Amino acid sequence: MVKPIYILSKSKIKGKRFRITMEDHHHDFGSFPFKSGTFIDHQDEKKKSAWIARHKNDKNYNSKHSAIYHSRKLLWTEPTLNKSVKKYEKDHNVKLILEID
Repeated sequence: MVKPIYILSKSKIKGKRFRITMEDHHHDFGSFPFKSGTFIDHQDEKKKSAWIARHKNDKNYNSKHSAIYHSRKLLWTEPTLNKSVKKYEKDHNVKLILEID
C-alpha cells in the first residue's frame, strides 16, 4: 500500500507561515511574522504549555482538516520541525515532503 503524500511549503498567504497540501485540499497555518516564535523556534516548554492552554478549546483543535490542528502537530509538539514531521508521518501514515527554502 502506497502512503499518501503531503507537502509542507511556505504559505503564500500574508500572515501565515506554512501550507500543508494534502490529497485534495490544503491548510495555511502558523502566524507570521511571529512575535515569540513557536516551539520549533524556541523549545520553551512553558510557552508550549501556555499555547496549548490558550488553544485547546479552539474549534477544530482535534480535526486534521483545520489550520489549528496543523499548528499544534507541526509547530508545537516536538522541539524541531524535522522531529515534528517524523511524528506526523508516523501518526498519520503519510509521507510529508518538505518544500521549504
